[in-house]
Amino acid sequence: MISRLFRLTCITMFLVLLNSNYAMSKRIKEDDSSSKTYAMNDKGAFVTETILDTLNRGRELTISEKDFSPLMAETTTTAQIPAGKVEVPNGFRVQVIASSQIDRIRAEQKTLEEKVNYPLYIIVTPPYYKLVAGDFIKRNDADAAVTKLKDLGYADAWVVRSKVWANH
Repeated sequence: MISRLFRLTCITMFLVLLNSNYAMSKRIKEDDSSSKTYAMNDKGAFVTETILDTLNRGRELTISEKDFSPLMAETTTTAQIPAGKVEVPNGFRVQVIASSQIDRIRAEQKTLEEKVNYPLYIIVTPPYYKLVAGDFIKRNDADAAVTKLKDLGYADAWVVRSKVWANH
C-alpha cells in the first residue's frame, strides 16, 4: 500500500515538474528584444521604457504656473493675506472635499462658488488637495456652514481649525 502511494506521488511530482519546465520555456524572456519598448527622450535619443512607463502613455499631465497660483499651502505667509484682512490664527474653516485630483477639486470649487457666498480655498497637503470654505472666527458659524453644505450634498463636510482671514 505504501509503495503504491509512493509511486503515485513520484509520478505526480514528475509530471508537475515536466509541465512547469514546459511553461517556463514558453514565457517571454525579459532580455528578449521583442518585449522592449523604446521612446525618444527630450535630447532626441532612444531609451528603453519599462512597463510602468507605458501604462499612462497618452494620459500624461502637464503642470504650468497657473496650476500653482490658486493653491494655498497649509501655512500662510503675510504676503498671501488679502488686502484689508488680518490673519486670525485660531479660526475655523469647513473642509468640503479632499482628492488627489486637482481637476476634481477645481470643478467642485466652480460648482460651489455658484451656491454659497463663502470664500473657497484650495489647500495642498501632498498627496491631497483640499477644498475648504469660509473664514470663521466662531465655531457656531462654521457649524452652520457645515449644515448648509451637507444640505447641498456634501455629506463629508466637516469643521477644521485653521488660520483664517478676517476684516479689520
